[in-house]
Amino acid sequence: MVLGIIGIMAGAVATPLSVTSVPTSAEGVAVSTVGTAQSAASQGQNQGQNEGEAASTSDPRLAKFTLVARCEAKSKTQVDGKCAVLRKGKLYLDDIDPDKRQFPDGHPFDGFYLEYPFKKGEGGSQSPMLGLVSTIRKNPPELNWIYVDANTLELKYGNKTQSLPHITGPWDWTDDQEGLTIEGWEGFVALEESSEIWALYYDEDDDHLAELRGKRRVLECMLDRQLL
Repeated sequence: MVLGIIGIMAGAVATPLSVTSVPTSAEGVAVSTVGTAQSAASQGQNQGQNEGEAASTSDPRLAKFTLVARCEAKSKTQVDGKCAVLRKGKLYLDDIDPDKRQFPDGHPFDGFYLEYPFKKGEGGSQSPMLGLVSTIRKNPPELNWIYVDANTLELKYGNKTQSLPHITGPWDWTDDQEGLTIEGWEGFVALEESSEIWALYYDEDDDHLAELRGKRRVLECMLDRQLL
């Protein structure tokens, strides 16, 4: 799993990567992440956590991927096959084709798994829980944590301070490694916040957001990982 110097990078995920472009290989991700961690450490962040194993660049969870919604509902047209995009602190669904997107400011999810060193894993584990990060812009490339707002159940992104009070994982994949999971299951839904504007939520109680949705439409969806 992702340990040591790569792990300390998480405290400064909002620090621009020390490379000119986001790498497309797992090895490149590891290298750029280490660079960010070292940069953060040089600024005095998370000193003392800089010891231990370096991450294995062969760890498949370091492979970068994007997220595409899969919906089986009858009224799935506006959700099925749409990609997750980051904008204004939240995750929305938009067209895969850049020429057809609703959100010119949306940044397609472009991330990988990374240990969240500020919380421990489940079952008394002393290892950090598995977190999820994504770039939030192309230039300069910058990483943020992906998390679930504990009050609204919206999927959001932010730095350590923004993410810490909320549901930060554990994130993982399904048995076939194709689907994204949180807390052990694919509990995601898309909520139509306004006409044809769909945002991603965590259906924590498996009730289609009964206490939050009001009269708005909610559709179950899976988030499939597509390697980059």
